[in-house]
Order: sequence, then C-alpha cells, then structure tokens
Amino acid sequence: MKYVIALIIAIFIFCSCERILYDDNPSNTFEENFELFWSDFNKYYAQFKIRNINWDSVYDTYNPIIKSTTSDYELYISLSEIVGFINDGHVNLYTPIANASCKNCLKDYSSSVLINPGKYIVSGPNQTYIEIIEYGNIVNNDIGYIVLKNFSGKGEGLDMLDERYFVIDEILDEFKNKTGLIIDVRGNTGGNSLNAETIASRFADKKRLFHRYYQKIGAGKDDFSDWYNRYIEPNGPYQYQKPVIVLTSRKTFSSAEIFVMAMQVFPHVTIVGDTTGGGIGNPIYRELPNGWVFRLSTKVGATADSYIIEGKGIPPDITAITTKEDSINGIDRILEKGIEIIENY
Repeated sequence: MKYVIALIIAIFIFCSCERILYDDNPSNTFEENFELFWSDFNKYYAQFKIRNINWDSVYDTYNPIIKSTTSDYELYISLSEIVGFINDGHVNLYTPIANASCKNCLKDYSSSVLINPGKYIVSGPNQTYIEIIEYGNIVNNDIGYIVLKNFSGKGEGLDMLDERYFVIDEILDEFKNKTGLIIDVRGNTGGNSLNAETIASRFADKKRLFHRYYQKIGAGKDDFSDWYNRYIEPNGPYQYQKPVIVLTSRKTFSSAEIFVMAMQVFPHVTIVGDTTGGGIGNPIYRELPNGWVFRLSTKVGATADSYIIEGKGIPPDITAITTKEDSINGIDRILEKGIEIIENY
C-alpha cells in the first residue's frame, strides 16, 4: 500500500517545503493509525492556538469512534472530517479511497483568473518556460504584463533554487522601457519560496525586512521558536523601479504569499485585488502504518510588521473584485483597476 500512496503524492512532493518523514513500523491497527495521526498533529502542528482549535477535544470526540471493527472507509471519514475542521490549506490527507483538504477551498471564484485575455493582453514572443511564467503587453497601452503561474521547482527542488526562474531577467530587459508592469499571481498557489524571492529581488530598491515567522520546535503545546526575520534585497543584473501592480486573490497562497509580502515592502509596488489565501505553513509530510499520508503546517507566518496571515491572508492595498457576472460579461475588474492605477500614477 505504501507504493500506492507514493504514487498518489508524487505530484505534491515537488511543491512542499519539507520531505516526507517516515516513522518506524508500529502496529497497523485502526486505533494505532488514529493515535499516530492525532499525536503527530499534537507534536508538530503550529496553528492550533491562532485557529482557536481545542485539539484535546478532537481526540475526545473521535477516539471512541475508532475501534478494531472500524473499516478503512470509516477511518477515512473520521480523519477527513478532522482535516476539514482544521481548515488549513497546508493540511491534507492522501489515501487510496480519496483525498481530503480544507472545507472552504475555493472553486467557483472569478477573481482568481484572467478574464477575456484577448481583450486585455497582446501575447509576447515564443516563451521558454511558459509552464511557470508567461508575459505580454497590455492592449493599447505601454504596460507590461507578467503572470507567475506557480513557484514550483524541478525534481525534488525543495530547498534549491530552480534556474528556470532566472528568465525574469530576460523579461525585465525586454520591459525596461515600459511605463509600468502588472504582475498577476491571482491563481498562483505556491511552491518553493526561494523561487518566489528570486523574482521579487528583481524589484527591490534596497535590503528590507519583509517576512517574520516562528515554528513548532517541541512536543509541548507552547514549544515554539522565537521570531525569525527574512529580508529581501536587490539581486540580478537589473532592478525594475517603475510602477508595479501585483494582482492577488484568495487563491494566492503559500509561497505566492511570500512573493506578495516581499513585493509589498517596495515603495513603487501596489497590491491590487482580493485578500490572499492565508497560509505559509512550511508543511511536512507524515506516513501512517497503513501507508496513508498526510501533511501539516509547522510554521506561523507574518508580514514585516508581525501581522499573522495564517487563516486570514494579506489584505491588498486596493481592493478590487471580479464577480461571476463580470466574468460572464468578459470584464476583468481587478486587471482594469491595475491598469488604471499605472495610467494615473
């Protein structure tokens, strides 16, 4: 069964922040699987307090349900209910039965996508890494448009920079005479934060504090590290210092939020759109004796001024929403607001 699970999670490992952690082989009973699931969260999960979750009460609710006569499906139902209750985008359960994730994951949400691209964008030339970055020009305007689709890395790429993201230097060289740029991360759900910081460094005016976090470091409920600080500074051959708009939505998540936090500390950058998803997390993967895999958040992330974003997100500087009706009518309100701001800068 462990080989089945390995296939299930293969597509997820590339965008995680930590490798899967395997335990020794405890007994594979329904009771033991539940106990290890609950105890791993008790040891490693960092966000119970900020999400107002009483983890002991979760145990009291579900422990009587899990017995030797429990079926795989019944165990899955219980664990998936717990995952949904936590409601953290970095908490997931992967099983041969089904996968489980946050209960409020957005589906029909028009603000996360570019609406009617032919109306707004003139596509750029043949592009090398279109799977991660695509660019073009705003119609009838001297504004560049870049969509950062994800920050995932090649191979395992968990703690290594992916050289494909250096293509940003070629793009900025092409756009250096534009009056401004719009960078779209509305549908970017994250990946490797080093890739996000690589892109952001090309817009830095000087070294600045942009992100703070603390993490779980022990089994006790209050075993947390002190605050850590992360800084962003100029890197690469060229830093773009003209007006920049970053478009965000509730689907802007994880390492894409690292990117937003970095960009928002630069004086020439304005964040436009909806509040981001609210989850830095630094997730790790764990494996149960039955081979099922789950992941959980070990970190609490905040902006430079210590505003914790977990479960809340990063508010934009200027709010703009594209409604379902706008989408049907081919109107991208968020992009139009970004264009308007640069035109009137």
